[in-house]
Amino acid sequence: MTASRRNLQLASGLLVGAGYLALSYFVTNADHPPLLAVWVTLMPIASMALVAAWRARMRWLWLACCAVAAGWVVLHSARFSTHVAWLYFAQHAGAMTLLGFVFGSTLGGQPEQALCSRIAMGLVAEPLDAAYLRYTRNVTLAWTVFFAVSAGVSVVLFVAAPLVVWSTFADVGTPVLLGVMFVAEYLVRRSVLPDRPALDVLAIIHGWRDFSRRQESTR
Repeated sequence: MTASRRNLQLASGLLVGAGYLALSYFVTNADHPPLLAVWVTLMPIASMALVAAWRARMRWLWLACCAVAAGWVVLHSARFSTHVAWLYFAQHAGAMTLLGFVFGSTLGGQPEQALCSRIAMGLVAEPLDAAYLRYTRNVTLAWTVFFAVSAGVSVVLFVAAPLVVWSTFADVGTPVLLGVMFVAEYLVRRSVLPDRPALDVLAIIHGWRDFSRRQESTR
């Protein structure tokens, strides 16, 4: 893939993501959000649920569960649209908790078993030395802490602060902090490991996607 195409993909993804977050922010804080806007903002989580159900071993059972859940949401759409903030909260805090668990659960063994180490080994052609693997293990730890703190802050703000404060953190603060984490990690890596292969953000995203696919294929 050429550099221009990679940059175009990254820019397109950022644009779509920014539009989705802006719409989510509007729906969360509106007293009576348009039902169409609510459905649009629920499409990503619905799509992920369908993909997970399709890849599950008991595929048709999980697809049936998805159908039942979708039917329940449609039947209670009027009530659902007035309590949509709770769903967004569950989506945000749940995603942060799940990601923290996914990263943290790989920290118990050797450095090469850490999630970021596995992703790096799939992206770099040559074998990674001990220093690089120790670094990627520390990166895995840093992401684990980031997601755990984000989940905790999400819960505290949703319970104790005005809804607009929580929504600003979830829809604006979290994406910004994610970007800061990626940039900070890249700069630290270039400083600590200057002679090692450089991995940009898009390469890491593709590496995560490929790693997830490999994990799914081994189930």
